[in-house]
Formats: sequence, C-alpha cells, structure tokens
Amino acid sequence: MESVKLKHYARPDMVSDPEWEQAMVVAVKYIQKKLTGKTYGGAFDEGVFDRPAAEHFVFEAFDKLYSGEWKWCPHRAVHTQLIRIAFSDMHHHLRNWRKNGSPPEIVKIDERMADHLAEDEDFMDVVYEIAERAANGDKDLQDYLKAMRGSDNYELIAEDLGITIQEVYQRQRKLLRRLKKAK
Repeated sequence: MESVKLKHYARPDMVSDPEWEQAMVVAVKYIQKKLTGKTYGGAFDEGVFDRPAAEHFVFEAFDKLYSGEWKWCPHRAVHTQLIRIAFSDMHHHLRNWRKNGSPPEIVKIDERMADHLAEDEDFMDVVYEIAERAANGDKDLQDYLKAMRGSDNYELIAEDLGITIQEVYQRQRKLLRRLKKAK
C-alpha cells in the first residue's frame, strides 16, 4: 500500500479508496494503542466482536460516516473523523456494558458455544471436571458451576443462586481467570 497524505474533503464520496484505506489503518492503530491491555475480559474483550475491537469500531465508524448516519465534517481529516466516531461508539458500548453487566454479544457467543458443545456430553463432562478443579476451595465458584450445569441462561443461574446477573458474570470471569492460570 502506498503512503497517502491524509487530507480534508467536502464530501465522503470525494475520498479515494487508497485514502479511505490509509485513514482506516491510521485510526485502527490509534485505537489499538488506546485499548492496549483492555481487550482481555470486559467490554472490549477480543471474543466479543467479529474482529479485534479496534477494527470493529473503525469499520462501524466507516459505515456510519459513509452512509450519512454520522455527519461529515469537511474541516476534519478522514482519520480524525473515524477516530471520533469510533470513540463515541466505544463510549456508548462501555456505558451499556456497565449498565447491563455484559455486552449482548458475549451472551450470544456463549449461547452459540453452549449449543455447539451440548451436542457432545462427554466433552462437556471433561470441561466441567476441569472447571471444578479450578473452582476447588471456592464455594461461590462451585455453586456457580452447579447452577451452570442446570442451565446456561444467566438469568436462571442468577435466580437459582439468589444473586444478580452482574455477580454471575463476575463469577464467570473469576472462573475463566483461574482456568487460564491452570494451563
């Protein structure tokens, strides 16, 4: 890819493809730098999106900018506009994550994984055995695992344990941290 000088344009359709590409590369690198250390667990976890978080938000910004959903600012460079939109979306995503406890994308991924893995009961038994070893000595995690064996629905697990959904997510993350350490 040749180096392209990032300029200001009156309309998005005046930006050439190489210039869009260059602006997106610059925006992704900038956002990756800002997200350093924040993509493991939480709102920007690498497993939440269909691509790395920085790319996800920049591609979404491109779609919003080019479609007209976000107002074009002719006095700003293309990469700056992408970054501003991406940061706005990231802010809203984080706010929703804090409000709801977890982004809906995580729940969808977990449900798809559960559906896929439920087909192989032997595999699930091995998974639970490993998880139980990681939870050994922690009554909260052991209770979480028992409830999880009964249902993969976070609301039902929370109800069964008499805790909030946020606490269910906290236990899930705690168990995942223990499993990563047990490697």
